[in-house]
Amino acid sequence: MPAKSDFSAAEWRALRNAPQFVALATAAAGNSGLFGSLAEGMAAAGAFAEATRANNRLIRDLLAPEEIRAAQQDLHAVLKAVTEPVEVASRLQDAALEAVGAALAALQAHQAADDDSDFRKMLAWLADRVATASKEGDFLGFGGERVSAGERRFLERLHAVVGVPAP
Repeated sequence: MPAKSDFSAAEWRALRNAPQFVALATAAAGNSGLFGSLAEGMAAAGAFAEATRANNRLIRDLLAPEEIRAAQQDLHAVLKAVTEPVEVASRLQDAALEAVGAALAALQAHQAADDDSDFRKMLAWLADRVATASKEGDFLGFGGERVSAGERRFLERLHAVVGVPAP
């Protein structure tokens, strides 16, 4: 089981950023409004807290507080590069999938089969949890749908990259 010191700085950055980018890209893919966005943020935070209790040491290390702060700084850099507000969701999705691809390549390069499988499952689980945290398009709790069309499109892309079937 590889540790942080076994990865290059670029590999570790991709591994560290992938969960953060996936959570935010999933949330941004929908149009949840203020309360929905709060629910999705809380779902991501809860998922990260739960994942830190996982049996997989690499996942626990990736979600350590200092790693989360570093990933958030990288997220800010991605967002600063966006010039048009309408581009935020698509840029976050692209950045998330790029980080996921680089992270999976790093795990495969280090022949970390167990970590690779756990990491893939964790990313799919995280995105699904964020996407289902709030209804999209409802009014005062009436109507709407659990997962928006935008979230479904991103989840399909993510599940295809990680190779984990959608629930």
